[in-house]
Amino acid sequence: MINKAGKQLTWLFALKILSRIFDLTLNVLVLRDLEPGIYGLTTNLDLLTNVTLFYLKIVLKQTYSRLKDPNQEQTQSAVNLMYFGLLITICIAPITVLVMSYNQSVAFAKTAFLYGISAIIDGASEPYAVQWVIQLKLNVVAKAEGLAVFMKTIVLYILLGKYTREFFQIETVVGFGIAQVIYSIFIFGYIFSLSTQSKFKQINKEGVYVVAEMKQVGYQFTLMAFMKFLLQELEKIVMVIYNNPIISGEFTLVSHIGSIIPRFIYVNIEQIAFNLFPKINQDEQSQLLEKYLKFLNLVGISIISAGIPCASAFLQIYGSQWTSDSCILAMQLYCVYIWIMGINGITESYVNSTIDTKDMWWYRYLLIAQTIIYSLSLIIMVQLGSSGIIISNILSMSVRIVVSFLIINKQGIKIQWNAIMPKFMILYLLGFLLQYLTEGFKLLVLTALYQGILGLINIKTVIEVIKSN
Repeated sequence: MINKAGKQLTWLFALKILSRIFDLTLNVLVLRDLEPGIYGLTTNLDLLTNVTLFYLKIVLKQTYSRLKDPNQEQTQSAVNLMYFGLLITICIAPITVLVMSYNQSVAFAKTAFLYGISAIIDGASEPYAVQWVIQLKLNVVAKAEGLAVFMKTIVLYILLGKYTREFFQIETVVGFGIAQVIYSIFIFGYIFSLSTQSKFKQINKEGVYVVAEMKQVGYQFTLMAFMKFLLQELEKIVMVIYNNPIISGEFTLVSHIGSIIPRFIYVNIEQIAFNLFPKINQDEQSQLLEKYLKFLNLVGISIISAGIPCASAFLQIYGSQWTSDSCILAMQLYCVYIWIMGINGITESYVNSTIDTKDMWWYRYLLIAQTIIYSLSLIIMVQLGSSGIIISNILSMSVRIVVSFLIINKQGIKIQWNAIMPKFMILYLLGFLLQYLTEGFKLLVLTALYQGILGLINIKTVIEVIKSN
C-alpha cells in the first residue's frame, strides 16, 4: 500500500503540474486583454460550483475515504452514497444558479446556468470514481483532471483569444461558462470509460443501500464539513456581497496563479494522506506526518523566498492592468498564505482521518468558534481590499493549525520541530536580496536558477516523501 501511494503521488505531481502550467501559460494570453472587473465575476461562478458540489465532494466523499480496508459491501455502499449525493447536487444546482444570477446581467445568468450544468456533470463522475479512490489508484483521476484542464484552456483561448474573439463574438463571461462545461464533460467521459463498479443497487437482501457505519460517519462529518466549507469559501461569499469587481478580480487572479501549488500538490498529498493515515499504526503516522511537514515547509519557504521579491515582475507578464500596488501586495501576501495552507491541510487531514467519533463533538464546536471569528475579521479586513482578505485568511488558518497540533499532541504524536525544517534556511532568506541585483524578466530567471540550486540541496526531502507514501 505504501509503495502504491507513492507511485500515485508521483503521477499526480507530474500530470497536474504540467496541466496547470499549460493552463497558466494560455491564460496569460487571455488575461492580458481582460479588465480586472470582468475577471472578478469568476469568483461568483467558482462559489456557485463549490456550493453545488459541497455535500457530494466534501461530506460524502470524505465519509467513504475514511474506510480502513473496505470490503465489497462497503464499496457498494460508497457507490450508492455518491448517487445519493448526486441527487442532492441536481436539486441544489438550480437554486444556486437562481440565487447567483439575481440582479445580474443576462450574460452572467447564461454563464451561471452553464456552470450549474457543469457541476452536475462533474458530480455524475463521482460514483464511477469510487473504485479508483478506494484502491488508491488516483492516477486515473489525475489523468482525467489533467485532460480536462488541457481542453478547458484550449477552448477558453479559442473563444476569448486576441485573434479569434472577433470570429466567435461570444461575450467574455459566457466563454468561461462554455469552457467549464467542456472541463466537466472530459472528466466524466474519461472516468466513466474506465470504471466497472458503478451501478446503484442494494448491498443485501434486507434492502439496505448504505452500511450503518458509513451513515454514522456521514452524520458526524456533515456539520464539521460545513464549518470547514465556510472557512474555505467565506472570502468568496463576502466578495460577492461586497460587490467590488476590482477587488474580486485582483483576488481571483492572485489565487489563480498561486493555486498551482495548493490545488495540484497540496490537495493530492492531503487526499493520499487522508486515505493512508487510518491504515497505519501510530509510529508510522508520526514518521509520515513529520516527512510531510518537512516537505511542505520546504515548498512554502521556497515560495516565500522566490515569490515576494518577484511578485511585481511576474504580474507584468499578465499586463499592466494587473501591476497596481494593491495587486502586487496581494500577490506577496498570497505567497505566505500558500505556506500556511500546506501546513494546515496536512494537519487537518491527519485529524479528520484519525479523530475518534467521541471526540468529534468538541472539535465541531472549535470549528464553529473559528468560523465566527473568521467571519468577523473578514468583514472588517475586506475594507483593505484583496490584501485584507488574504491577511484574514492567514490569521484564520494559523488558528486552525494551532488547534490541529493540539489534537495531534493529545493523540500522542510528538513532533520534532527541528526535524521538519529544510536545510540551510539562511540561504532562503538570502533569496530576498536578488531583487536588488536586477529586475523584470532577468530577476525571474535569476530567482529560478537560485531556487533550483536550493531545491537540489533539499532533493532528499522530496524523495523521502514520495518513497514514504
